[in-house]
Amino acid sequence: MKVFIYPAILAFSFLIIFSCSSEKTEEEKDTRTLFLCDVEVVNAEKGQFTETLGNDIYFQNVETQSDDFAYSGKYSSKLFPGRPYGLTVDIENVKADDYIQVTAWRKSKNDGGVVVIDGGNGFYQAGKHVLEEQNGWQKIFVEYFVPPNFYSGKVKIFVWNNSSDTVYFDDLQIVLSNRKNYPEYTGENSLLMYVEDTDFEKLKQKRHEAFETTLLFNSDEDYSNLVLFGDNQFFNGRYRLKGDLLDHLQGEKWSFRIKLKKGFAWKHMRTFSVQNPSTRNFLYEWLSHKIFEQEEVLTTRYGFVPLRINDRSLGIYAWEEHFEKQLVESRNRREGPIIRFDESIFWQQVLETKMTKREWDIDFFNAAAAVPFKEGQIMANSLMVNALEEAQKLILQYKNRTLPVSMVFDLDKLAKYYALIDLTQAYHGFTWHNQRFYFNPVTCLLEPVAFDGYIEGGIYKRFDEPVSGMVDPNWMQSLKKEELMLFQVFSDSLFNKKYVNYLEKYSSSEFVDNIILSYKNEGDSLASVIRKEFPYYRFDFGYIEEQAKWIQENISNIQKNVDKLGEAVAAVKSGKYRKEYTTAVNPNLIPLMVHAYFNRDRKQVDVLNFHNGRVKVVGAFLNNQLPENFEPEPSLEPFNGVNASRISIPIKGVPEKILFSVDDEMYETEVHPWKYSSGLTTRQIAEKRAASNFPVTDGRIIFEGSYTFSSDVVIPSAVKEVVFMPGTKMNLTNGAGFFSFVPVKMQGTSAEPVKIFSGDKSAQGFNIIQPAGKSVLNFVEFQNLSNLQKGGWQTPAAVSFYEADVEIKNSVFASNVNCDDALNIVRSDFYVENCRFENTFADAFDSDFCSGEVKNCLFKNTGNDAIDFSGSQIKISGCEMYKINDKAISGGEHSFLTVTDCKIDKANIGVASKDLSELVLDKIEMNQTVYGLVAFVKKPEYGPGKIVIENLKLKKNMIFHQIEEGSVLTLNGKPIYGKEKKLVEKLYQ
Repeated sequence: MKVFIYPAILAFSFLIIFSCSSEKTEEEKDTRTLFLCDVEVVNAEKGQFTETLGNDIYFQNVETQSDDFAYSGKYSSKLFPGRPYGLTVDIENVKADDYIQVTAWRKSKNDGGVVVIDGGNGFYQAGKHVLEEQNGWQKIFVEYFVPPNFYSGKVKIFVWNNSSDTVYFDDLQIVLSNRKNYPEYTGENSLLMYVEDTDFEKLKQKRHEAFETTLLFNSDEDYSNLVLFGDNQFFNGRYRLKGDLLDHLQGEKWSFRIKLKKGFAWKHMRTFSVQNPSTRNFLYEWLSHKIFEQEEVLTTRYGFVPLRINDRSLGIYAWEEHFEKQLVESRNRREGPIIRFDESIFWQQVLETKMTKREWDIDFFNAAAAVPFKEGQIMANSLMVNALEEAQKLILQYKNRTLPVSMVFDLDKLAKYYALIDLTQAYHGFTWHNQRFYFNPVTCLLEPVAFDGYIEGGIYKRFDEPVSGMVDPNWMQSLKKEELMLFQVFSDSLFNKKYVNYLEKYSSSEFVDNIILSYKNEGDSLASVIRKEFPYYRFDFGYIEEQAKWIQENISNIQKNVDKLGEAVAAVKSGKYRKEYTTAVNPNLIPLMVHAYFNRDRKQVDVLNFHNGRVKVVGAFLNNQLPENFEPEPSLEPFNGVNASRISIPIKGVPEKILFSVDDEMYETEVHPWKYSSGLTTRQIAEKRAASNFPVTDGRIIFEGSYTFSSDVVIPSAVKEVVFMPGTKMNLTNGAGFFSFVPVKMQGTSAEPVKIFSGDKSAQGFNIIQPAGKSVLNFVEFQNLSNLQKGGWQTPAAVSFYEADVEIKNSVFASNVNCDDALNIVRSDFYVENCRFENTFADAFDSDFCSGEVKNCLFKNTGNDAIDFSGSQIKISGCEMYKINDKAISGGEHSFLTVTDCKIDKANIGVASKDLSELVLDKIEMNQTVYGLVAFVKKPEYGPGKIVIENLKLKKNMIFHQIEEGSVLTLNGKPIYGKEKKLVEKLYQ
């Protein structure tokens, strides 16, 4: 299939596909057969119920006929524990991929009684969804998608009393069709997929293979081209099947992973999934995402959309973004790796067990490597590679329980995550192989990413107790390693305190009432959309209310139990899991049990053995070179259940795979293109050297006088604040940086300013990270500082405030060295007044995801932008910008800036609005700018920019404005609609 770029061609291709798809083949034409048993007539000769509509089939269990009650007519089928089955019938001539829908009227005291469809060979469906109620009777419903590998041709259908009470059934109706007809969603904005028939046939074969093995295995080779249409736009992309289990492949309603090509984004996403909403229990998943998002715990964006493929409706789908940088950026985080445990060996072990009917004695959890999403993009960026290596250290510390979680995770977000998991009961995402973690390069810590909280049918219970904090401590000794990992949080008292506090907050009536108030209307609207396809669906907030009530009533018991849990977890030593495995392992599993990593710096490959037997490393397949043999052949000891044996092998080229032998059988495994990193992270090392030698007075560390530091100054969170007295000078040399996890009070004066500088221009920044309070700076001079860049611990600025509210007055930021920003403030509230930014290497003042005000500041001689704000709401007034190499004022990534009384002199671009940002300006003077006003799209996952300006004075400007298609400039109340195309390329060619 050709990949089309221009909308006209796309539209033409749409018409071709549509016209080719409009004629149905004989196989595609809908067929439908209806069967009904009203339990009224018994065929005396056969001793069975007669089919009511005249079809030549009969229903068994005539002994259940009763005149106690009836929905229609005189009789119904009476079932009780001694006689639980009724109205049994065999439906013949059932073909692969047929669709069966069964309804029956049921009279039951306690919701007992189901309809069963049994296709044999494990294909079985029981259901009791209630469609309607009349006079004490309920019409229940079940549907069954006949699998593609169905060969028997016969399906058994019956009703079953699965309760201890008496249950009555009447009017059993069966509809056998060759396919399910999904509703047409004419009132909703649908997502349309156009795909080649040949590509779709490949997916059908892939699906068939999945039903044969009961598991779906995907790879990048499975992707095919598609054209997508949604929100009145065409998109080029690729697609494949998505999911692990068969619930994603029922009937024609398959789940898909969609990757859009460069320059395209749908709902601000580049890669996303669409799937049957029942796989995540409909609105349960949606509501949990809303709550996580509200509480600033990372989660994927999630919603619902009708889907059509080649103009055939497939009903309502849930969409969910994939794990890419847009996920973290849309949640106001800096780009960083998203990492997980590789679950390949887990699913391969499940497959091999099913195929061989044998349990294989392997440790799939220890053998699950830590791997990132978007590996290719990470390996192309050295900073991201460094971040990945730090992330790998952290996730291994978590996996192996080697450090308290407060040293591994952003503790506040981890405690929120656990507390919200307990409130929403989204425990499916709690499973080890479903966990996802974001590495924050500024904090050098992991944050959990909440998703996949539910299964088809509802809540996935991992334990009997209502919340994780109430699990029996005695249970810890019996847990597997992967289960114990989840409960190790309770061995950290800092976590326990936050967890209980958040449980108390989230279970309060105020919090729960606010959740209901915030999301009820939208939830009701979505439920009505879902009911078009799933008529039995009902949604309310009762499960949240009940869980919150239980937590509130038991909060003191939870408080007591978490401490006991912590003691119980700490008592489980890693040596407990030491064992000798049997060496017999399925050959398909062995390549997944030997891991290899390429250390580019040392030109070596590190190999780890999680296999039960001895491994000999024979050689390596190199990139664009002949294979390299290892002489002598290094060997690794068998895995002992605790520690994998590891060896480092010098290598001349870049390895793609290694070749190894086990019991004289040869195997190969791919080499991870990053180095194996264990031990402490850069931040953990720095915190071990925290400034314990500084005197603490009333909880404060006070700097007064002159200091020269040639190693990092780290202020731990144990103190209350850091104070710099008037006239204090701090010279950071030899790559030293200043790091504080508490607020700073820098109390300079005009006569005696505080000075932070680097005599040798090597300092790695002045960094304030997540303090519990507001920092205040007055008369402070920062000069010749560079940014933090210690391995994967990174900030872009000479002076950084991260999640650190701050007030800065009468201060100077000058001559920063080789870094993106002189001042960078992230996820904070700030006030900056009467400050001077000059001679900056790149941007002067960069703000991300902030609210604040900039007043009466001077920006002079900047290497790039003077002001560059992203995802922020800022007021700017009384500022002057002079000799600005790029943009004087820039708003991006959905920012809203109000700018008044500002002067711009000699800038490449005066004012820029990009990526859904809006800039409202008044009383602006521009002199000698190359481009006065520009608005455009830089990142396709966002959208056009908007500028509204009054009282603009221009002098000696080369080009007044450049406005891209879709963007708009409103000048003195008159809109000017953009006509430029690909403006970002023009501006930065």
